[in-house]
Formats: sequence, structure tokens, C-alpha cells
Amino acid sequence: MKEHLIFYSVVKKYFIELKRYFLNTLMTMGGIFILFMLVFFGLKSFEAGTDTLQGTIVGFAMWIFAVMAYSEMSWGLLREARDGTLEQLYLTPSTFRRISAYRVFGSFIFQFVLFLTFLSIMMVVTGQYLSLNPGVIILIVLTLMSIYGIGYIMGGLSLVFKKVQAGNQILQFLFILLLVLPTITDHKIIYFVPISWGNNMINRMMIDGLSLLDFTMIDYTILIVNSFAYLFVGLFIFSLMEKSAKKRGLLGHY
Repeated sequence: MKEHLIFYSVVKKYFIELKRYFLNTLMTMGGIFILFMLVFFGLKSFEAGTDTLQGTIVGFAMWIFAVMAYSEMSWGLLREARDGTLEQLYLTPSTFRRISAYRVFGSFIFQFVLFLTFLSIMMVVTGQYLSLNPGVIILIVLTLMSIYGIGYIMGGLSLVFKKVQAGNQILQFLFILLLVLPTITDHKIIYFVPISWGNNMINRMMIDGLSLLDFTMIDYTILIVNSFAYLFVGLFIFSLMEKSAKKRGLLGHY
């Protein structure tokens, strides 16, 4: 079977599932939007500055994007195992990691459209308008690579240990801390943890109106090394967990 047919099938399956459970997705987004409004107007009631309010919009939108990107790998594997289709994916001519990469690509398209839609609605409702430079797409892609790496780690753990939902939920809240970290400290730790430095650059572009050319080579080096390091570590750990699950015959069990 040719790779482009596998790619088409995986992406098509993803969008069919989205259509089937669209109401659930819509209700989830509605709940998140209500939470955002409570946080935003809560800060506004304390007379927070414009930069703080705009930073809240960017941070919240990035948090939603990060959680969706991370969940695609971690929760996605749990769903496949629960539905009994995980073992079948390993029987295809392509590798599972390649199939998961195709699904990540398809999900990124949908999530990016949702990100822009959510961001636009938040700007209109709050009256706080941001700079939407097309170059921000590059920063978002690089930033999310570290999140996909963490998703692969949790996905690998779910292959072996199955029940890792509690860890998934903890990480969702940990992402909030990582996103706000650059605003509460200038310690070099933000260079080494996932998503923090990338979100800092995205904030500077969308709030301060910077372009890609305004960042230094050091900025890009930190972002690229950080993102690829987490991605490769995630893939490596996933590979180890995958081999362990195959050896112990755990792929067909939930």
C-alpha cells in the first residue's frame, strides 16, 4: 500500500471522527470560552494593564492549542486501544509512528483553524486586538514540537500501563504554569522547559508587533534546540515503550 494512500486514509478518518462528534467538540470549546471570559474580566476588574490582558488572550489561546496537540497523541492512543483498533494499526504496511505523524498533521490543520477562530472571537469580545503576523505560524509549529514530544512520552506510557489519565490531566494544568513562566521570572529555566520560550516569542510578535526578523539567532537557536530535543526524546521513549508493549502482548488490551 502506497504511503500517500495511508496518509489520505488516516487524515480522512480523523475528519470523519470530528464530524461525528462535532457537538461534543463545540460544547467543550464553549466551556473553555466561558472559563476564559471569567479569567479575562476578572483581571479587568482589578484594572490589569493592556499588556496583561493581551497576554491573557495569547496565553489562553496557546494553552488550548497545546492541550489539543498533546491530547492527540496521549488520549488518541487510549481511544484506539479502547475501541480495539490499536493492534490493527500495527498490522498495516506502514509503521505506527508514521501513521501517528499523519494523524498529527491532519489534526494540526483543524486545530490551527480552531485556534485562529477562537483567537478572533476573543479579540472581538474583549476589544483587545493583536498583531496577526503570518510568521507566527512558524513559531507555533516549532513551539508545539515540544508538546508533541511530551504527547509521545505519555502515549508510550499508555501502551504499557494503560491507565494514565491522571497524568494527562496534571500535565494540562502544568502547561498553564509553563506558559506564564516567562512573565513571572527571567531565570534561564525558561530555555529548558517545553513551550515557555516559544510562547514568549509568540507573545512578543502578537503583542509587541515584532516580525521574524526582529528576533536574534540566539532566540531561534534556543527555540529550535528545545523543541527538537523534546520531540526526539519523546520519540525515543515511545519507541522503548512500544517494544515493551509488543514483547508483553499488550497492544490488544485496554
